[in-house]
Amino acid sequence: MAKAKPLLEWEKVEKAAEILKAVAHPLRLRIVEILQSRERSVGEIKELLGISQSLTSQQLALMKARGILKSRKNGKMVYYGIERPEVIHVIDCLRKC
Repeated sequence: MAKAKPLLEWEKVEKAAEILKAVAHPLRLRIVEILQSRERSVGEIKELLGISQSLTSQQLALMKARGILKSRKNGKMVYYGIERPEVIHVIDCLRKC
């Protein structure tokens, strides 16, 4: 019989649940995947996703409000990047599954 693994610390479970709730949508998962390597402009993200600017902005704003993403302005351009690197582990887990 296999030995039972110890339970995760409660703080880790809460953090994982928070991250999973924030990215629990196919578009948001794809955005994290796109931003994994470097920050990108809203326009770049929109083009890579093949969706409207407004839908892209909605998803980005939601993840920024939940602390998953960060943004910076450069003139009229807004660039987004990963604020919480832990979210990349979610994508890595999906690749392994």
